[in-house]
Amino acid sequence: MLEFVGKLLKQLMSAPGHAHTPLKRGVNESALTIQNLSGLLLFFVACSGLAETPPIGQQHWFEARTAHFNIYSCGSTQEVARVGGRLEQFRDAYSLLAGTQAVASPSIVVMAFPTHEAMEPFLPLYQGKAANLAAFFHRGSDENLIALYLSGHGAGSLDSVFHEYTHLLLRHNDLFWPLWLTEGMADIYSTFETEGGHSVRIGKPPEHYVRLLENRPLMPLHDLFAVSHKSPEYNERDRQGVFYTESWLLTHYLMLGDNAALRSRFGQLTALLRLGQLPEQAFTNAFRITLPGMENLLRLYLQRGRFESLKLTVAADLSAPRMFATRAISPVETCFRLGDLLMRVDRLDAARGYFEKGEQIAPKSPLPYEGFGLLAAEQKQSQEALQQLQKALERGSTSFLAHYAYAREKLRLTAEGGDNYSRIKGAEATAINEELQKSLTLMPNFGPAHHLLGFFLLIQGDDLISAEKHLQRAIQLEPENQAYLFSLAQVQIRKNEPEAAQRTLEPLRLPYADSRLKAHAEEMMREIGALKR
Repeated sequence: MLEFVGKLLKQLMSAPGHAHTPLKRGVNESALTIQNLSGLLLFFVACSGLAETPPIGQQHWFEARTAHFNIYSCGSTQEVARVGGRLEQFRDAYSLLAGTQAVASPSIVVMAFPTHEAMEPFLPLYQGKAANLAAFFHRGSDENLIALYLSGHGAGSLDSVFHEYTHLLLRHNDLFWPLWLTEGMADIYSTFETEGGHSVRIGKPPEHYVRLLENRPLMPLHDLFAVSHKSPEYNERDRQGVFYTESWLLTHYLMLGDNAALRSRFGQLTALLRLGQLPEQAFTNAFRITLPGMENLLRLYLQRGRFESLKLTVAADLSAPRMFATRAISPVETCFRLGDLLMRVDRLDAARGYFEKGEQIAPKSPLPYEGFGLLAAEQKQSQEALQQLQKALERGSTSFLAHYAYAREKLRLTAEGGDNYSRIKGAEATAINEELQKSLTLMPNFGPAHHLLGFFLLIQGDDLISAEKHLQRAIQLEPENQAYLFSLAQVQIRKNEPEAAQRTLEPLRLPYADSRLKAHAEEMMREIGALKR
């Protein structure tokens, strides 16, 4: 049965940018001091000697830390402080309303560019061009990333920032929520503002949405429900507004609108989706209305033009002073951070260019080699990844991710035929175990390391109780990462608990589960049935 987990592990152990285990490129604390004047001069000379180097890489970058956000910018310190303060207010308010578990997440990095023009070379690509985004959010098991710009048209309100952060807060619903609901809820929260120390307001109608709705026909709800992340309506400039606008309108009507019966049934929609009903089926069952009937109500709501917002009261004082500390970052860390961002959005060649510049500037720093190693892992070059990560560790890296990735690539190279794993002996086993333990010492709540250690212990077979404990912790930290369930089910089989394994796999048989995961789950279920006979 280990071959089933091996196939899944091959997907789980993909490197930065993979849907299940995006990676953090760690920062060596010893490399955080300000470089001397000659180091700065070398950086500028190296950059100016390369025609393709964006000017943004030559500017003075700094890190600003608040309680829950690390912001990197070369923009105005005052603007960065404003962004950090508002993000902390938003987080605190959501925590008070929904509970601390709702905001629990790995560290959040904010890349704050001075202008949209400066940010454009770092945007994700759609059909070979920079996506039409005012800000974007990249979620990872290790680190969550927000990219935004500070000044210019559209930068002042922070609506786009709150929109992106809401995606993190609602991430556990991503498995089953349709895209219109995900984006509609993000827009409801995007207009967040405080009203005194203990009151907040959400749900104000965005003015540009109202103007667009006055001049554009609504999409049929059947078409709205069918939009996915790959749809042109979601990505293309000339269609993007209609999808987002109608998603906001429908969500606003159901959540805050003037139909009390629909508002009272809004919570049932998530419950039915979670049970595995398809979006249209769950929608009509929850609201007890056909899609054409809802379209008529939605048009009437739009014609009335009365869009109320929601005022909420919280116990804590949101106007209390916030921690805000800054430090200059070195040129090599600037290159690392920009390369890191590019790697997360799959612009790998550009990312490599920044890591190479970092190596030119500071060959003794671990940061460029962490970048090279993770980039090689992204391209499935395990041997090269190990060599580069070894250089990073030799140079004193204290990155939990460097230790994790080193162990992961060593484990990858033990696979038989690419998919199957068997017991590992000697120094290789010791190294894998030690590196994973170091990773968890540095970052105890790192889900992928818990999963990989659990899988490693499963392969070794000596301590299945600890294996199960680590896998349960990984699932607790990342309940949306359903692929972890396969490893847990395998441990339960090895412990002669087939009924527990079947219960573990049941969520993967629901309609919203990934098709590949569902196929693997069905195959494993058949194997469990055969073992029980």
